[in-house]
Amino acid sequence: MIRHIVMFSCKNAADRDTIYRGLSVLTQIEHAAVLEVSYNEKIDQLANDIDVIVYGEFANIDDFRAYKAHPLYEESIRQVRHLRDVRVAADYTVSNATRELVKG
Repeated sequence: MIRHIVMFSCKNAADRDTIYRGLSVLTQIEHAAVLEVSYNEKIDQLANDIDVIVYGEFANIDDFRAYKAHPLYEESIRQVRHLRDVRVAADYTVSNATRELVKG
């Protein structure tokens, strides 16, 4: 399984809801096993620059690639790119992730 996490900050705070709605288009793409769009609740006291998060899970790399190639993915980019400031993405294969305490 591939996990895909993308974090966005807004150029202008007034565009936060528009960015959220533009990213929510992604939830209509059938290739994701899980696709969530959420506002950052900014609970952590440090580095709260991120405004909106996209979290996705994909069964395999082919599903992830199909998601990125989908026309609705391009539509979401069209709606959001000009409004966002920072976009940070991270992708990883779940089977490669550490799941136990590493003793050192």
